[in-house]
Amino acid sequence: MCRFWKWTLTSALIGCGTMGVVANLMTKEAKAVEIITHWVPHEVYGVPGEPDNNGKVFFSGLGAKYMGYPKHENAPPYPGKYSKFWKTLPAYRYYIPDYMYNRDEVRPSNPIKGTFQLEQCIACHSVMTPGIVRDYKKSAHSRAEPSPTGCDTCHGNNHQKLTMPSSKACGTSECHETQYSESGQGGIGSHASCSSFAQVECAWSIERPPGDTAGCTFCHTSSEERCSTCHQRHQFDPKVARKAEQCKTCHWGKDHRDWEAYDIGLHGTVYQVNKWDPKQFDFSKKLADADYVGPTCQYCHMRGGHHNVQRFSTVYTSMGMSMADRGAPIWKEKRDRWASVCDDCHSPRFAKENLQALDESVKDAGLKYRETFKVAEDLVKDGVADPMPKDLCPDWSGQHIWSLKIGAYHDGPEYGGKTGESGEFRMSNCSDIERLCFESVGYFQTYIYKGMAHGSWNDATYSDGSFGMDRWLVNVKQDASQARRLAAIEKKVGITWVPESFWKTGEWLDQLTGPYIVKNHPGKTIFDLCPDPGWLDTHHAPAEEVEYINRKLLELGMKDGKPHHGEGKIDEGARSMGKTH
Repeated sequence: MCRFWKWTLTSALIGCGTMGVVANLMTKEAKAVEIITHWVPHEVYGVPGEPDNNGKVFFSGLGAKYMGYPKHENAPPYPGKYSKFWKTLPAYRYYIPDYMYNRDEVRPSNPIKGTFQLEQCIACHSVMTPGIVRDYKKSAHSRAEPSPTGCDTCHGNNHQKLTMPSSKACGTSECHETQYSESGQGGIGSHASCSSFAQVECAWSIERPPGDTAGCTFCHTSSEERCSTCHQRHQFDPKVARKAEQCKTCHWGKDHRDWEAYDIGLHGTVYQVNKWDPKQFDFSKKLADADYVGPTCQYCHMRGGHHNVQRFSTVYTSMGMSMADRGAPIWKEKRDRWASVCDDCHSPRFAKENLQALDESVKDAGLKYRETFKVAEDLVKDGVADPMPKDLCPDWSGQHIWSLKIGAYHDGPEYGGKTGESGEFRMSNCSDIERLCFESVGYFQTYIYKGMAHGSWNDATYSDGSFGMDRWLVNVKQDASQARRLAAIEKKVGITWVPESFWKTGEWLDQLTGPYIVKNHPGKTIFDLCPDPGWLDTHHAPAEEVEYINRKLLELGMKDGKPHHGEGKIDEGARSMGKTH
């Protein structure tokens, strides 16, 4: 059918009324109308017109089956303050085994019955999954004494109740108890909380349909729940886990640009050109005995093989987005520990002066962001942001809190929400200025932090680092200027602008947590529905960090306003690389 004719007839139908026209058409023409009315909603408006599972291919449409809001009653519980609003997909079971695979009520069915021993497992799986058996036979587990650590050890031997091993399975007293204990010691920002905190207590994750953040969940849960994320199964070869590329799967991308910064930085370049030479990088040695020509991710962050990757850091500041004086006396102990790693190759002076350069870069970035934020904040307070929070669909909390009102830092009726109720950084369904603010701090400021921390001057400056923040600050000012001029003109000519409805509703917007709360819990907010803080609370530091801060305040006499500078302890981890400065 000629596309022009289809559009002409469609226009006629819209103008005359579909039912009246169809009644007067001949059979052939009626069939044409059926084709047109089927084509128009799918190809033009993207409206689902038939069941999702009919198998037909459409240009757009198909939302009901795949975008449906999962009922929480059917989802397994998971730790975290907002877990009742965290949505799951069946595929998560492989990355969250203890909550979504190993429990009897959610364990996937298995057609094979019987109880089997290791030899029987290997015999069958040599045919069914030969790659797994090949890898297992190369592992230290297969050669363990006095008996192999095998399939039945980790998965069980009842084929109707097989388990998917989590890190807990590896952390028994007979196996890797020390490593498992160490991996769980970190606070916010560590592997130990990157799912149960960073996912479940992050509006970015819980407010969206599960498919929208599946990649986030696969990555975050893998790191918290499974040793095999770093120790590739089924060989579990420590040599592989010691290579910097092993961290690459998770630690790269716009808002956690560790790999890129390391890879093109000074240390990464040393690694890339020497990693093939076992004399320069002997990965068969334990980290405590490592004698590398340059640092890897693991050498610095898992000092001596310690599995708390957050141990060598100063204050955690959300990947550089939050602002703190890292050089303050309260952080000296951690700062000296961090610098002690650099001392393996560099002089203490060199290490500490580079840390100071990092601090200065982040402080300068903070100045730019605060200026960017202030321009956006003033627009909201003056009621001329387009759209205003009240013009949007309900946010993650079921309210209309300004997205840049993080925690209790900005209170007042103009921001929405009650004292302590938090907005959330977002880059969707918000004003373009808010998006630019989010990208300025969430992307560019983290580029600066990660770049300086990993020796990537390009990331810190050119590749959307400080120069990127410059551009976004200019864009925000330009957009704000235009918004104010337009508001002044509208006021002068008497125009009362009514925001477009597409800000409030839409196929995708209707799947978000906010509209769900408004529909199913009228008069409630997510803060009403999730009053218990869970095992972590978004507004508080982890207990060990609070203890550290209080202890240091006491030692430094900060209450008296007379801090003193005591000497911090230097870590005695792997200290084998030769000094070059």
